[in-house]
Amino acid sequence: MDVLLIGIAALALILAIGMGLLLFKVLSDERQRSDARVAALAAAASTVDLPLAPQAGDLTLSDHAVSRSDLFVTADEGSPWPRRAAVAAVLAVVVGIGGYAITTWGAHTLPAAAPAPPLELLSLKHTQESNTLTVTGLVRNPRTGAPQAQVFATAVLFGSDGNFLTSGRAALDFTSLAPGDESPFVIAVPVKGTVARYRVGFRAPDGSVIAHVDRRADSTAAEHSQVPGSTPWPH
Repeated sequence: MDVLLIGIAALALILAIGMGLLLFKVLSDERQRSDARVAALAAAASTVDLPLAPQAGDLTLSDHAVSRSDLFVTADEGSPWPRRAAVAAVLAVVVGIGGYAITTWGAHTLPAAAPAPPLELLSLKHTQESNTLTVTGLVRNPRTGAPQAQVFATAVLFGSDGNFLTSGRAALDFTSLAPGDESPFVIAVPVKGTVARYRVGFRAPDGSVIAHVDRRADSTAAEHSQVPGSTPWPH
């Protein structure tokens, strides 16, 4: 799409330059015609010898003078600006139609960019010692995924009544994930009270959520894992 927009901008620039050159040529031709007309009138005026005073009994100019004065008579010509405006309007219409056609063609022919495949959660475990819940796991960037960098793993903890308790996050062990790479992660979350369940997710450096799917061999492993005195903790 960026290439299409650059092409449209380049085409519009080329047409604008062409219209400017055409207008310059029209104005230059008009100036040359005006200069030539002035020169012809000046030359005609210099060749006509009119008497300083009329001869006695002669109250009219000679036929020669009358005929030469015809050189000063110019036919009224219409203004060239309507023609120029018409040419500019036609060019503008052509540019508009061309841009619309290219944009429409590009919208129908260029495939929409497919969203990047989500990260894959391969394993997930947790332990609780004293007032700290430690969540460990392994995540993979699929082979068809986009390169990822500085990804954070997050854990959100909930109590037995379903209310939010606290949350924590930690960077993946590997700073960057190329397509097909795997990285472990460890999230240590200080917590007070009984934790009923937790939820793991992944975020980009700017805080936006990175989608993931559960690819654990046993998707119920977390549900069957228990801490004494607590209920199962589904992911």
